[in-house]
Amino acid sequence: MPKTRRRALVEGFWALDRFLGGKLPPTRVQLFVGRHPLALAAAIGLAVFAVFAAPPDTQAVDIQAGLVFGALLGLTYYGTATYERARQRRLIRDGIWEPRTTTTTSER
Repeated sequence: MPKTRRRALVEGFWALDRFLGGKLPPTRVQLFVGRHPLALAAAIGLAVFAVFAAPPDTQAVDIQAGLVFGALLGLTYYGTATYERARQRRLIRDGIWEPRTTTTTSER
């Protein structure tokens, strides 16, 4: 893909993000999701798998469906969390939002 087309796609994506409210500072949940995308995606995938595999009369097809749906939902969630991390980096880069730093006991 030529660089001009790639740049146009990236700029179009961020324009859509701004239209949908992407210039707003992240909430506490969004901060957490941006910091831990893989752990939360794995937890959601395992939770979906458990819903399929937990009933007492579980068949092999149920376990296979649980694996497939858990993996798909986990991957979808991981992509969403990765997007949120990129959005937060862009907000910092553009000077719109500055992450709050934690203070240690000696600084208080």
